[in-house]
Formats: sequence, C-alpha cells, structure tokens
Amino acid sequence: MASFDPDDPRAPYLQVAGGLRAAIQSGEYAPGAQLPSYQELADSWGVAINTAKSAVTLLRDEGLVVTRHGKGSFVRTQPAEAETAGRQSGGDERVWQAIAEIRRRLTEIERRLDHS
Repeated sequence: MASFDPDDPRAPYLQVAGGLRAAIQSGEYAPGAQLPSYQELADSWGVAINTAKSAVTLLRDEGLVVTRHGKGSFVRTQPAEAETAGRQSGGDERVWQAIAEIRRRLTEIERRLDHS
C-alpha cells in the first residue's frame, strides 16, 4: 500500500481510493476480501480517518466494495452493473471518479436535508 503524497494534485481521499482500487484490480484484495479498517487505512496512508472513510465511500459508490455496518468493507464478489458497463465500453476512469464524487455529494446533501 502507498502513502499520502502531498505533491500529488489529487485530494487525499482520491489518492487513498486510487491505491485501494489498484490493489483490488491487481488481486491484492480478492473478491470477498475485507478491506483494512478506517483506522488502519488512516494510519497506513498518514491521513485522517474521515479521509479514509471518504475513500471507501467512493469505492462503494463505484460499485467496487460493499460496506456492512459493524462488520467492515468488503470487495464485491460481483461488479456493479454500471461499473462493469463502463469498464467494458472503455470508460475513462476520471469520468467514473467524477460521477462517484457527484453521487457522494448528493448523498451528503440528501442526508442533511433529511435532518433539517
């Protein structure tokens, strides 16, 4: 696993998500494997725990992982349909990251509206 690079222009959570995505795609984390806890990710990457959470949320929004409350996050055993379609059609990874970020922001806005 890599560590946070302050010279990288990407936001820290995108760096962590990119490292985890690469580890999943390389088979370092096989389908069904549990990802490190948020605290372990934060420690290994040298980032805040909320940064680690945001990275895992991005991967969940992309359909690469599932999160089970109280259990942790796991690599999906079956890719999400949108993820699979995008990869098969040669989708640009930056576009998928942008879509996942928009989804994450929308979820946060909806959460705030529900609590107001």
